[in-house]
Amino acid sequence: MQHLGRPWGRTRRLSAIERRGRRAPALFVVLACVLTLLAPVASGPSAASAAAVPSGPELVKNPSLEQGQTEPSCFVRAGWGTQATWEAVPGHTGSRAIALTLSGRTEGDSKLLQEESAACAPAVEPGKSYQLSLWYRSTAPVALTLFRRSGGAFGYWGEVRSYPAAAGWTRVVATSPVIPQGTDRLSFGLSLSQDGTLVTDDYSLRVLADAPADPSGELITNRFLAEDGDPGLPACFAVAGWGERTLSASLLNEAPAGSPAGTRSFRLSVSEHRSGDAKLLTSEDLSCAPSVQPERSYRIGVQYRSDVPVTLSLFRHTPQGWAYWQDAATLPASAAFTTGEAVTAPIPAGTDRLAWGLTLAGNGTLDTTGYSLKPVPEDPVVAPGDPSLMGSWSVSATELPVRAIHSTLLSDGRLLLIAGSGNDGNQFAAGTFRTVIWNPTTGAFKQVATPYDMFCAGHVTLPDGKVLLAGGTAAFPGATDGPNTFKGSPKSYYFDPKDDAFHRVSDMPDAHWYPSLTKLGNGDIWAAGGLNAKAEGTVATQMFNTKTRSWLPLNQVPQTYTYWGTYPHMFLLDDGTLFYSGAHTFGNGRPGTGSSLYNWRTASVLDVPGLREKDMRDQAGSVFIGPVQDQRVMIVGGGNTDGNRAAINLVDIVDLTSASPRYTAGPDLPGPGKLYVNLVNLPDRTVLASNGSKQNRSQSVRSAALYSPGANAWTAIAPDPVPRNYHSSAILLPDGRVAVLGSNPADNSFDLRISLYSPPYLFKGARPTITQAPATLTAGRSFAVQVTGDVVKAQLIAPLSATHQTDTNARLIDLPIAGTGTRRTAQLTANRNLVPPGPYMLTVSDARGVPSVARWVWGP
Repeated sequence: MQHLGRPWGRTRRLSAIERRGRRAPALFVVLACVLTLLAPVASGPSAASAAAVPSGPELVKNPSLEQGQTEPSCFVRAGWGTQATWEAVPGHTGSRAIALTLSGRTEGDSKLLQEESAACAPAVEPGKSYQLSLWYRSTAPVALTLFRRSGGAFGYWGEVRSYPAAAGWTRVVATSPVIPQGTDRLSFGLSLSQDGTLVTDDYSLRVLADAPADPSGELITNRFLAEDGDPGLPACFAVAGWGERTLSASLLNEAPAGSPAGTRSFRLSVSEHRSGDAKLLTSEDLSCAPSVQPERSYRIGVQYRSDVPVTLSLFRHTPQGWAYWQDAATLPASAAFTTGEAVTAPIPAGTDRLAWGLTLAGNGTLDTTGYSLKPVPEDPVVAPGDPSLMGSWSVSATELPVRAIHSTLLSDGRLLLIAGSGNDGNQFAAGTFRTVIWNPTTGAFKQVATPYDMFCAGHVTLPDGKVLLAGGTAAFPGATDGPNTFKGSPKSYYFDPKDDAFHRVSDMPDAHWYPSLTKLGNGDIWAAGGLNAKAEGTVATQMFNTKTRSWLPLNQVPQTYTYWGTYPHMFLLDDGTLFYSGAHTFGNGRPGTGSSLYNWRTASVLDVPGLREKDMRDQAGSVFIGPVQDQRVMIVGGGNTDGNRAAINLVDIVDLTSASPRYTAGPDLPGPGKLYVNLVNLPDRTVLASNGSKQNRSQSVRSAALYSPGANAWTAIAPDPVPRNYHSSAILLPDGRVAVLGSNPADNSFDLRISLYSPPYLFKGARPTITQAPATLTAGRSFAVQVTGDVVKAQLIAPLSATHQTDTNARLIDLPIAGTGTRRTAQLTANRNLVPPGPYMLTVSDARGVPSVARWVWGP
């Protein structure tokens, strides 16, 4: 029988964390969760203990120590160093408990453990947590210590909690960590590591009923410091440090604006600093320290304010114990609470837990709260699977003849693909500007004469089916200019599918490079955003009159004198106002909350709160989810190309029917964070999210997913076979497939392959059909539709006109229907703000969600 105690002793277990390898004689360590006496009863807070209850049979053999002649069967004396004396004494509930006494101790500890045999050590199941308990009396502090069998051998796992001396019988209750793969048995007991007498009895180990996981993936317990632990400390946190300095520490009833109720912060103040540091660490106790997986990376966040720079320091736990790992980031001083964050390197093999905190390494004051640790999502592994569940991708044998940066579905089913100069300075200098029309049915391309550089113009489908182009590139950056200092053009044209030619209209009153164009309920076009002729952000709001085919003078358009950014995602709402989702192109979001309600008639702007990471929504995707009548908008992912920060996979959703709308967190996009996210409303009312990259035009993320608004959930699907990032677009075709085009990575190459995604509904058997429908619909009026199949829904879908993950006019309009057999009556809303005039794809769907091929109709 081997002794299970660790050869260097429990009380030295954290010295490596605090000293980070230093051997300074002036070592000063405050390990509050280890060395300070705790309340005598329950374990520290944990997600499992708070939400789960013990169930199933007792797993400890001979739990009351009554069986056995001279020694309790299935238990063994264990420890190392100074030897203890042992004796049987009257029990807590029976005739026997076991007492151990240390006298004249010089090193080591002693404890009573379950025997490490298959017949005695409690069997456990990976993925489960367990409630451990026992009763004790002690004249000295003790620690609940846990051992596990992995790979056929027992070894020390960790200390769960420490407990104070107790004159009377006192119950210890604690929760194990989630049992890792490869562990099949546990052994536990109370360790005595100083002179005194410890008596134990009535051991118990029972599995905990499964508790729901935090849907956000959050791993930190008591992250807002609301729960009390040791005196003056939040539960599951420890003050730590070393060196010669004067340290004061205190809990504050102060918190960042918008924090949950009960949030507190913790203040560390260092003065008379000569050496060392101080920090509030997430506790290294097993009941608190978050478990991590090798080879995964984790996103760390903390809200802080400090009058000096601070360092985000990481420690890791291995079979050899705790040790300093790395400094993940240096954070600047901030007078107000701000968020510091970092992404860890992949967790090294053998590491199972992390502890971390902000390090104050000189004189100063640091306040912290809002600790967070979440796994960085992995690329989802999706088996080829049944295409009726996942859909199917293919790559066309035909490649694009131009750099398709601007893609518009025409009302005859062809695609208008505009390159202009194609982000190629040589083509711009040569005056070579290109456009083609692609017929996805035949695969044929037709060249179209392009009168100026429409690269980075805005575009929208007009009520008569023509396509309005506005702005574009007047000049590329000079040799000494920044990368995005393009000069905007005031030119404007429309494309007519009837003659496949561009026709000039009046110039815009101000030039725009990267403007957004949004169609209003009367068919006129609102435009704003982008850079002007001086390569500066333009604050001009412009309006195109579709009846006169001309741009109004600026003095006839209400002006906010607000810079909306480049390609701002601006959606028309049911009351005729506009909603800025927060998605845009390049850099930080707008000041304030990052999202706004905008009454263009009065030029008033009202912030919409709740958008997370508003400065990380550069080239995010955003779209109405479900029918536009629901007035719900979803924003997905994003990054910050100016700062070249790693992209995010956060999803936020806002219900704009609310009296006080605010974003709330939705389910994270499966896989790693990414910008350049292409979102497409499908006729079965799901949303396809595809393509993107982790960084600015690099590290493409080959993942895709389908979002169900009803379930508020994503389903990961096989990715686009072609990695795509900047200047990619996705267009729904009338037959229900999605064409995905383009990619312009950092080396400025361009991928000319065309991917085609066939959604699951194309693999569910026969599709319903529309055999007859009117060519023109009237607002507020019903209309007859002849169909085949078990039709239960009908909808209109606006043809997409996308660039830079932006199509502010994308929408699906529900058409309530009635009728049986081959005849249905559908009703079009009377609200023209929900269905602005223009061409639409009409589809009907059966009870399986399978849509028909679209039929072109014209809206009111």
